[in-house]
Amino acid sequence: MDPKKKLIYAIAAGAGLIILFGPAFLRWSELNARQEQLEAEIGYLRRENMRLYQEAKRLREDPTYAEAVVRRELGYVRPGETKVQFKEQVPGVSDDKKNSSGN
Repeated sequence: MDPKKKLIYAIAAGAGLIILFGPAFLRWSELNARQEQLEAEIGYLRRENMRLYQEAKRLREDPTYAEAVVRRELGYVRPGETKVQFKEQVPGVSDDKKNSSGN
């Protein structure tokens, strides 16, 4: 067979394979990337689940910790205690500047 014909057949066969399997390869590549993304997300969720499990266990088993969380998160105080809450300071604005603005 003539070398030019062999080259033409080889190019045609290669083009046919690209046309036939190209979309499948692209799809496989996309799915592979998605799988890696999902595996990373699963790892994160497993770590978060373990952290939450340990937090729940500590809340159940450590009354001092549970009280501290309830006070911090919910603002609870014991009977007879007075809750003191401070206003958040706006950066760059002092009380003197607020009072001298005509109020």
